[in-house]
Amino acid sequence: MFLSLSTVLFLSTTGKAQVTTDSIKKELELEEVVVLAPNMERMNNYILIRPDSKQRKHSNNAYELLMNCYIPGVKIDMQTGIVEAMGASATLYMNGQPCDPRDLVMLRPRDIEKIEYHDIPSGKYINDRTAINFVVKSYRYGGYVLAKAQQTIGYNQGVYDLSSSVNQGRNTFTVFTCADYSNVNGIKSTSEENFTFDVPLTRFRNQESEYKKNSQYVQLRYQFSGKKNYLNTKLSLVNSENPSNRTFGMSEVSGTMQEKFSSTTSQSALSPKFDLSGEYRFTNAKTLNYGAHFYYGRNKYDRRYEEGSFVNHVGETEDVYSFNAACIYNTMFAKGTLTASVHHYHNIWDSHYTDGTELNQHLWKGESLAFLAYNRGITKKLYLTSRLGIDWLQYHLDGKNNLSQVTPRLNIQLQYQLQRGSLLYSANYVNSNYGTEVFNGAEIAIDRYMSIKGNPNLKKSNDFMTYLYYMQQFGKRWTLSAVSQYNFNHNYVTNDYYSDGDRIVKTFSNDANTHRFSEIIGLSCRVSGNTSVGGDIRYAHFWLDGRENTHKNSLTANINAGYYWREFSIKPAMCFAQRTFDFSTMTEHKMPINYSLTLTYSHKNLYASAIVASPFNHRKTETSMETKVYSQFCDVQNRTQYQYCNLSFSYTFDFGRKTKVIDADINKDSNSSLLKI
Repeated sequence: MFLSLSTVLFLSTTGKAQVTTDSIKKELELEEVVVLAPNMERMNNYILIRPDSKQRKHSNNAYELLMNCYIPGVKIDMQTGIVEAMGASATLYMNGQPCDPRDLVMLRPRDIEKIEYHDIPSGKYINDRTAINFVVKSYRYGGYVLAKAQQTIGYNQGVYDLSSSVNQGRNTFTVFTCADYSNVNGIKSTSEENFTFDVPLTRFRNQESEYKKNSQYVQLRYQFSGKKNYLNTKLSLVNSENPSNRTFGMSEVSGTMQEKFSSTTSQSALSPKFDLSGEYRFTNAKTLNYGAHFYYGRNKYDRRYEEGSFVNHVGETEDVYSFNAACIYNTMFAKGTLTASVHHYHNIWDSHYTDGTELNQHLWKGESLAFLAYNRGITKKLYLTSRLGIDWLQYHLDGKNNLSQVTPRLNIQLQYQLQRGSLLYSANYVNSNYGTEVFNGAEIAIDRYMSIKGNPNLKKSNDFMTYLYYMQQFGKRWTLSAVSQYNFNHNYVTNDYYSDGDRIVKTFSNDANTHRFSEIIGLSCRVSGNTSVGGDIRYAHFWLDGRENTHKNSLTANINAGYYWREFSIKPAMCFAQRTFDFSTMTEHKMPINYSLTLTYSHKNLYASAIVASPFNHRKTETSMETKVYSQFCDVQNRTQYQYCNLSFSYTFDFGRKTKVIDADINKDSNSSLLKI
């Protein structure tokens, strides 16, 4: 079956400008409904999932519930909170509003009414490659108090959450607090580095790493849900510290005596944030969605490196200001839907480097976008969506060259509804977006033989992506998805190395073109009411054409299953060995097989789970990177990737009436322009 269906082509890309929508989902009544499984329905351009009682009971949060639904082609990483669909990250929503992993970790499955998997996004989701929206139940009175504790055995890490929410009519008030920490050591690695100087030099290292970090945050939220108005406001404060991040060991250079080396860094960030989003519904066919977000961050960074007689110290303090806004208008006609949207993203960084690099930087970045999209049914089963837009991207760095580029954006989608499935073809033309760690003028010594330097002189870049997507149900148990995709990136930003006397300078260039072709075939089976199985096979070919030319291939597979019995469940999962290639760093990663077993117990308001990861395997990751002037080969054993057990407990106290759990929408990213070392 796989071989016959793998010829179905699907072309696509993961690259796009950082555009998100800020609004609440408006449900539309669609004429044609296709049943995919006992709890799945095809609703024209998305799949509606209604989890059953067993799937809800044996899930501790929204991520686990999504995993228990076994949607083919959808992969969930519980450690990072990243949800992947069609080979790219899916955008996550709660009641139509963008949310972060913390939202979904705290959301109780019993309060999720349904899940919308927008595999063919339209309307306000049209900016996304794929979107997953968790629709949460609404209540008029009552409240809850929720306590959660999570502790890892094998390495020292803990997460502790406490939240409370009260409903009064159409108003909801929520307070959320959380504290977490990590204290990890025993990360071991060996590496070989080759430096092309006038006299070539090779450095061998045996090293060990350890780090400590912690964060605390609090959020106040107010929501109003009226007949025509929906309003959501959030005030958040995040404090994060990484007081110690240390790497140490022995270094041997071209047969000389071994020398000790050590690298010690510390970071801290304090950031308040205010968010406002909502929807105004003129009629059932006309809506206006809006959002505005304000952020300030105070970041501090310090690094000291010692290797023999070489000592380097660099520090940075930074103020970050950010403002984002979006407005989306949707209107429905008898034969189609029109969507108009405008977005603006503005960031300012004031950075002051000390010691090793005396430099003050003032950098601002702005991006304005406008789109017009129209969806129309050509026949009863054939739909065409056309989307035209323009992107104005600007960078301004004091004392350096500025960048200003205007790029048209185009997206064409053609969808055909099958009897029990759907077929979609999409083609996209967009532009890339640079990170602030790239577009800057700072140069910092990494170690004795290498420095890292920003590049404020980047050229305009363009991306073309196309894909073909297929999903189909066979009988009442089997559901298949197949996707083939192709990405082409012109003037892609990659690392660039050159020799400068007795040092290698790592900087950035965007002279390269990249090509990526991949195929994913996913299959899920609902064996019975108590048992489900799912998995996928993935192939990718990577081609980098620039100052360095590289071809790489990757083939891997994933499989997971779940069995539910009364208050207990058992869920094995396995990811086979795989290779990935990072175009930006030109690095190939080889990862060994990974497997885990999850055991859960659920009774009324108490939930407990234990996740055992790779108990019989010391997983070692291999990385390799080769250029004309510098190459590196490294083997890493990371204690957070094998032989650990994660224990989780949660208890909810409901008062007045069972109410939905509302969680913090807190982004812990410090939004820093620090050079990534």
